[in-house]
Amino acid sequence: MPEEYSKCPSCALEYEDDGDVDVCPYCGYEFPERARSTRWVAWVLVLLMLWPAIKGIMYLLG
Repeated sequence: MPEEYSKCPSCALEYEDDGDVDVCPYCGYEFPERARSTRWVAWVLVLLMLWPAIKGIMYLLG
């Protein structure tokens, strides 16, 4: 499994990110928790942006 590194926005040092890091190991910066609703809102916005393209393709095919 490849190691992934992220950069702390406070101290700009890279740390190994295994997905469950809540605090920067160097400076103690607490990373904000992302709400689950953020992912759903992103998907809804993607679908809304693609809706005209889907309607156009359906018009051309049908």
